[in-house]
Amino acid sequence: MITLIEGGTVITMGRDNKIFSPGGVVMEGENIIDVGPLEEVRSMYPDAEVIDAKGKVIMPSFVNVHHHFYSTLSRGFAPPGEPASNFVEILESLWFKLDKALFREAIYLSAVIPLIESMRYGVTAIIDHHESQSYQIGSLDEIKRAVEEAGMKAVLCLGTSDRYGRGERGIEENERFLRKESSNVKAMVGLHASMTVNDDTLKKSVALAEEFNTGIHVHAAEDLADQVETRKAYSKDVIERFRDAGALGEKSLLVHCIHISDAEMEMIKSTGTNVVHNPESNMNNAVGYAPVLKMFSSGIDVGIGTDGMSSNMLAQMRCAFLLARNQHADPRVAFGEMPTMLLKKNPKILNKITGWELGELAEGTSADIAIINYDPPTPMTTDNLYGHILFGMVSSSVDTTISGGKVIMKNQKILGFDEELIYEEARKAAVKVWERIT
Repeated sequence: MITLIEGGTVITMGRDNKIFSPGGVVMEGENIIDVGPLEEVRSMYPDAEVIDAKGKVIMPSFVNVHHHFYSTLSRGFAPPGEPASNFVEILESLWFKLDKALFREAIYLSAVIPLIESMRYGVTAIIDHHESQSYQIGSLDEIKRAVEEAGMKAVLCLGTSDRYGRGERGIEENERFLRKESSNVKAMVGLHASMTVNDDTLKKSVALAEEFNTGIHVHAAEDLADQVETRKAYSKDVIERFRDAGALGEKSLLVHCIHISDAEMEMIKSTGTNVVHNPESNMNNAVGYAPVLKMFSSGIDVGIGTDGMSSNMLAQMRCAFLLARNQHADPRVAFGEMPTMLLKKNPKILNKITGWELGELAEGTSADIAIINYDPPTPMTTDNLYGHILFGMVSSSVDTTISGGKVIMKNQKILGFDEELIYEEARKAAVKVWERIT
C-alpha cells in the first residue's frame, strides 16, 4: 500500500536538507519512496491513501541514544533515610536497590511506559541500557517483547556489574541476547561503569563485543568518583582503561564523559568512539558539566540521551542548549551544536551501530516520521530552521508518529496498547517493587 502524507511543511533533514511547504512524503511498506512539493507528488500517486498534515510539520522522527527504561517504576519513590548528598549515595540508596528489586513483569511494564511516552514525543528508535542485577537471564527478552509490541526500533543491553559478584551472569545475558537479535531489535554489550567492573569482566565483555561485531555501552566518568576509584584500583584513568582493554571504537557508546581530561578526549576521538550527553540527568545528580562543545568541535560524534529522566528529545535538546549558554556565560554558543547533535549526530550514531537509515526523509530511507502540531508563524527556511525548533517546535505536541511505515500514534492516540490497562498494571507492579526496596 502506498501512503501520501500531504499538506504540511516537510523538513527532509539529511546532508541536503530541503523544506517543501506545502509538501508531501510518500511511503510504501517500511520505506519512503518519494518526497517533494505537494502538487508534484500528489500527481504521481493519485491513488495513494492520504494522511492529512495540513498546518503541521512533517520531519524525521527522533532517536534517543541513551535511555534507562528500568528507571520508570522509581517515579515518586523516596528512598528511606536521609537524602543522598552525592552521586555515590544516590546510586547506593536508590538505583542499586531498584535494580535488585525488579522482576519479570515489572521489567516489561517499565519498558512499555517509556515506549508509549516516546511515541508521544515522536521518537521511534532508542538505545537502552538495562539494569536488573537480581533478574538478569531473560530480562532483555521482556524489553524486546515491549519494543516489538510497540512497533518501534531499539538497541538493548544489560549493564553488567561486579558490585554483587554477578558479572558472569551479566555477560551470559548479553551473549544470550546477542544471538536473538531481530530486524528491529539489535544488541550491544553493556557494562555499568569502570568503578563497578573488574578486569576479568571488562576483558570478557570486550571479547564478546568483538565476536558479534558490536560495541560497548557504558557510563564513563559520570562522577569524579568513577575516576578516583578507577585510578586507585587500576592506576589508569577511565577512558585510558577502556582504550587499553579494546572497549573503544565506532560502535561503542561512552555515556556522560563529564570528568575526562584532554588526553582522554583525544583517545575518544582517535578511536571514533561515540559520546552521549545527558544534560537533565547531569543537573539532577549534580555531577558536573561535560565538555560538550569541546568534544563536538574536536570532531567527536556527540549525541543526546535522556538517561531515564524522560523520553522527550526536543526538550532534552533545548535543555542542552540553555545549559551550555549558562555554563559558558556566552549567548553566542550552542545554537548550532545542540540541534545538530539531536537531528544529525543521534541518527549517525544509531547508523554506525545498527546500519539503520533514520534521520532523513528521502527515497530509500526508513519511513520513520514525526508529524508535529507546529504551523510556522514566520517564514521557515533551511537557514533559520534551528530557531523554529529551539523556540517554537520544542513546545509543540506531536500529532502522529510513524515507525518503519507503521502508524503507531495517530491524532495523539496510541494504537498498539491499552494505555489505561498498562498504567494500572504498572502502578500495581511499582508497589511490589517499592516493597522490595524498603
